[in-house]
Amino acid sequence: MAPKRILRLTGSYSKLDHVTEADFHKFISTDHAVKSAKIHERYGILKYQLAFNPASTRAVADSLKLPWPTYSGADVIIEYYFENLESLIGISSDEDFKALHVDCVPFINMETTVISLNWIEVFLENGKVINVGPNGQSLHPSFEEASKIELSDKPAEKYY
Repeated sequence: MAPKRILRLTGSYSKLDHVTEADFHKFISTDHAVKSAKIHERYGILKYQLAFNPASTRAVADSLKLPWPTYSGADVIIEYYFENLESLIGISSDEDFKALHVDCVPFINMETTVISLNWIEVFLENGKVINVGPNGQSLHPSFEEASKIELSDKPAEKYY
C-alpha cells in the first residue's frame, strides 16, 4: 500500500543577539514548544519537532570537514508535518497561537526567519527500511501525484 503524502513546513529561527543559547533553548523547548504542541494537536498536525543548531553542533559539523559548507543561519528549525493546508491555515488564525507568538518577540529575530514547504518521503524509520516494494521500487506517490498541492485560496493570518 502506498504511503500517504505528508507535507512538512519548516521554519528556521535565529535568536536575538542579546539572548544566550541556553536561555533561547529553555524558552523554545520548555515553554513555547509545549504550548504549541497542544495547539497543533487541535488542528490535526501529525508531528511537531525542533532541531537545535547551537555553536557546539556547528563546531562538530565543521570538524567533520565535509565537502559542503556548514549551515549556521538558524538556532532552531521547527518542523510541522501535516496532510493538508487547512490544518496550517487553521493554526494561523487560532487566537491562542497568535498570543503564543507575542511571547517570542524578546527571543526570536523575526526579520531573519525563513520557511519552506515540502513533502516528505520516508525510506528508513526506526532502523528499518520502509516504503520499498518487493522489487526494490519506491512505494511513494509519483512526482505528479505528490507535487499536486492545491494553492490556498485563503492566506495564513499574520500571527506575530
